[in-house]
Amino acid sequence: MEPAARRRYTGAMRLRFVFLAGAILGGLLGYYALWSHLMGRVEAGLLAFQAQQQLQGRSFSYRAWQRGGFPYRLSLRLDGVSWSEPRGAGWKIESETLVAHQQLWSSQHIVFELFGAQSLAWRDGGTEHKFSATPERGRASLVLDGADRWLRIAADLQGVRFGQALAGYEAGRLQLHLRQVGNVPPALDVAVQITDLDLPAELDGPLGRRIAALNLIGKQTGPWLGASPQAALAAWRDAGGIVEFSNILLHWDAVHLSGDGSLTVDKQFRPLGAMGGRLLGAAAGIDALVAAGRMKPAEAVAAKAALAKLHKTDDKGETVLPLPLTAQNGLLSIANVPLFALAPLLTPKP
Repeated sequence: MEPAARRRYTGAMRLRFVFLAGAILGGLLGYYALWSHLMGRVEAGLLAFQAQQQLQGRSFSYRAWQRGGFPYRLSLRLDGVSWSEPRGAGWKIESETLVAHQQLWSSQHIVFELFGAQSLAWRDGGTEHKFSATPERGRASLVLDGADRWLRIAADLQGVRFGQALAGYEAGRLQLHLRQVGNVPPALDVAVQITDLDLPAELDGPLGRRIAALNLIGKQTGPWLGASPQAALAAWRDAGGIVEFSNILLHWDAVHLSGDGSLTVDKQFRPLGAMGGRLLGAAAGIDALVAAGRMKPAEAVAAKAALAKLHKTDDKGETVLPLPLTAQNGLLSIANVPLFALAPLLTPKP
């Protein structure tokens, strides 16, 4: 190639390179401008939510925020989050740190990462209650409709300590799923799954402190309306509120319980319902009730004798007890054999 032709070729290649580099740089700058614009809308939405809560008599605050997530998503880190409703039961939610993630193309699906202590507090008359959870790894998600009303809520906490005393309960994994499935009457699909649940030392007994698995899957029907937990539970009960469980599973040492059933509360807020299915290890369960002080030794002997007549052998050769398990008139029974009295879930208002 002649020197002149070589120079023309080299110049053309340089020009093409400059154009290509400029196009790439322009695209990156344009994408960053779009990301910054969308991130600004997220931050504006947070400020608007804070102002709206104040107008409605509530409080929403945070100690600090920090944007992030570029280039794949919009992320907002909030430290020292607090939301409170001073009226009624005085609900209060606090989070040590949460990070909210949103995809650029979808504002209706928000994923949260939870760090440090997360708590829910409320008042019951003059008594304050606080439920706290501290997960080693915590994630949650929220799906909204076009009007920003929630459709699905999910939480997945691993290595979590929870309860009114954080050292009281520990679980390898706790999962919660809620999904709205109807408006008239209001209905929710509910799923709670807990694995490797360690109970407090004071609850140690014949079955040990480790519950291997507890699963509850079903549908809850009825409205929850009221300024206090008692008022909301009463409104739900009086409107025919009920939870229909399609799957109930408990594995606690020798006790294996499985089946389905329904649950509501009576006028004293005591559990009211029935369950069908099968129970393996009934005798061990009765021993645990005696150790916990829920049954007297003489009652346990009578209960074991009555239930022994109902046992059957399944296709695996295991001795199982066919249910029903009923909660009625403040008493829990298996096949009409009374076990122990049931306490109210909440203290009824006088």
